[in-house]
Amino acid sequence: MAQMRSAGLLAATLLLLLAAAAAVSGPPSPYKLPACQNDIDALWHNCKQYVQKQGPKQKPSSACCRTVQDADAHESCVCDYLGSRDAKEKLSMEKVFYVTKQCGVTVPAGCGE
Repeated sequence: MAQMRSAGLLAATLLLLLAAAAAVSGPPSPYKLPACQNDIDALWHNCKQYVQKQGPKQKPSSACCRTVQDADAHESCVCDYLGSRDAKEKLSMEKVFYVTKQCGVTVPAGCGE
């Protein structure tokens, strides 16, 4: 009998913790991070100065090119991001295409649209 009471208390405690965790986490976010978010973060970190709207067009660094070449494996996800409002606010598509060409990566037609 004592074991049943302990099991019931344990189950009630677990349910209470789950309910508290659900309440703290809040409603689901309307913005879903892309599957290639790590690639996008790496591209922004290593290539920002070469693709942002401000500043002159300049040849990318070798670190930037390595990152562009690595991200090419997830091209459809990166292309989807390039078409997002966030990317359009931050990036010069002319510079993006320049950098990818300098890094030996071909951007597929329609990428970023």
